[in-house]
Amino acid sequence: MRLQPRWWIGVAVFLAYAVWIVAVWKFFDVDYASIGQEASLLRAVVLPLGIAAIALALFNWRAGWWPQTIREPRLHQPLYLAVLLFAMLGFIGINLYATGWASISPRHILVLAGAMLLVGFCEEMVTRGVLLVALRGSLRSEAWVWFASTGLFGLLHATNAFFGLGAFALVQVLLAFCAGTGLYLVRRLTGSIWPAMLLHALWDFSSIAHGLGQAPSSPSSWMFLVSIYGVSLVLVFLVLRRARA
Repeated sequence: MRLQPRWWIGVAVFLAYAVWIVAVWKFFDVDYASIGQEASLLRAVVLPLGIAAIALALFNWRAGWWPQTIREPRLHQPLYLAVLLFAMLGFIGINLYATGWASISPRHILVLAGAMLLVGFCEEMVTRGVLLVALRGSLRSEAWVWFASTGLFGLLHATNAFFGLGAFALVQVLLAFCAGTGLYLVRRLTGSIWPAMLLHALWDFSSIAHGLGQAPSSPSSWMFLVSIYGVSLVLVFLVLRRARA
């Protein structure tokens, strides 16, 4: 590493990313309710996150953090991983199955897919890549690393309050913390950030596509969603306890 990991470096990268996204959204007067529309995706997601992805790649290259941000020693707990993936892929699969694809143009689907891949890459690289490495360079406890990185991931969604989501953004912060815990576990249990990025992208893609297709939410979808949050919080306790032992 050319740059020694320290917590403040990760927080600085996190804040720079958050300020950049808020500034672009303010400039284009983005409305959160319409973020899934093709024009909004191009100017509010593809453009700023494309630039952010390049900036993050350059930072990792200059800092020499690439190996640490993308992989770590795998925790061999196949049962934990299977349970977590079952819940996540179940939620994603039900959303995709229930989406009214006929009401979404092929071009719109491609734009949405590209945009969500960028979301998955950037948000994971910022919070469970750069920030995770930086926190591990300063904190002795992995529990605090999980809590701080996942807490900031949740707070990242608080910015949606400025773009029409209002007070519900506080609920989104809590839900993002739970979902982020699951993605943190995916990284720990696979030893790689790439599966977490892909799952993050698929999660957002399926959720937005489901809304665009104007399909009603199914009880099964809610069941899987609640199970993701519950399973993630239970498993992170077990994983951190085993790692400490």
